Amino acid sequence: MNHIQVIGSHNSFHLVPQPVLFDGILAVSAELGRDIEYSHRTLTEQLEEFGIRQFELDVFADPDGGLYAHRAANAVVGLPVESGEPALDEPGFKVMHTQDFDYETTCLTLVTCLGEIDAWSSANPNHVPIVVLIELKSLSVPEAAAEEGLILDIDLPWAVPVETTADVLLALDNEVRSVFASERLLEPDDVRGDAATLAEAVEGVGWPLLASARGQVVVVLNDAGAQRDLYIAGTPALEGRPMFTSSTPGAPDAAFIRFDDPTDPGLNAAATAGYLIRTRTDSPTVDARENDTTSRDTAFASGAHFLSTDYYEPSTHFDSPYVVALPGGAVARCNPVTAPASCSPELLTE
Repeated sequence: MNHIQVIGSHNSFHLVPQPVLFDGILAVSAELGRDIEYSHRTLTEQLEEFGIRQFELDVFADPDGGLYAHRAANAVVGLPVESGEPALDEPGFKVMHTQDFDYETTCLTLVTCLGEIDAWSSANPNHVPIVVLIELKSLSVPEAAAEEGLILDIDLPWAVPVETTADVLLALDNEVRSVFASERLLEPDDVRGDAATLAEAVEGVGWPLLASARGQVVVVLNDAGAQRDLYIAGTPALEGRPMFTSSTPGAPDAAFIRFDDPTDPGLNAAATAGYLIRTRTDSPTVDARENDTTSRDTAFASGAHFLSTDYYEPSTHFDSPYVVALPGGAVARCNPVTAPASCSPELLTE
């Protein structure tokens, strides 16, 4: 599994806000507007037409339903505040980049998004493993803006997200398992085997052979901070958990490592040690607007297994030829750092 390299999509569900709302966002912050000016195909199209094998989903807990059925910023630009989306009234995790204003998505709920992946996977059981990163969000719009150094002077009834607790994480586990059959979800227990920790397993025995992992899905909790700490509390090597974590080399739960910067000196060392690595090929819209391929080319040459981008096809929002794709339009290729000489590109067509 860790001998290949594939293309992934960043914020895989995201769509640019409606024009009148997007113009309002630009008026508040031109930089924010620039950063969110990208849209994705449906997850099914990404899988089928562009060979995407890694996804990233932002989710918000909504145990009672209805928390995100109202879009506060719409009132400012004359759009309906009520979403009119029945799925948002139901309990369960919702998928969007930022509630209240940057909420357009190709799939409204986590179960729907994962269901798309599961349906395609079931119809194409020989595919290389698909990885899904889940980022659980819990900041209000003013809090998220403050983290970016932006002070909002607009007083609106912003949705207040649910705090991340052990129960919320358990509910997230349950939603993941509700979609994928047990034999098709590759879990930490499957990789750890008889080893004491995941780090010991991947650095020693290694990941499952690609032949045995085809048709399977790997789910990762993307947060490497407080949420990860809460998730591994009581299960330091992810015993019984369905999701891997974004960890650090050598930690008991370490199997998957996120290096956002492909120039990070620790990336190739971690890949060589046996960890699965995700990196980014471009920052939000900037590299693509300038057709700057520096980060992209560095990521291609690295030992990262999942190269995350918003541009598996050129942008439809601005004029640039920038695109991220493996040579020859391949779905996967032999990893330039970790693949052995016996790796055969002819076997990496799905």
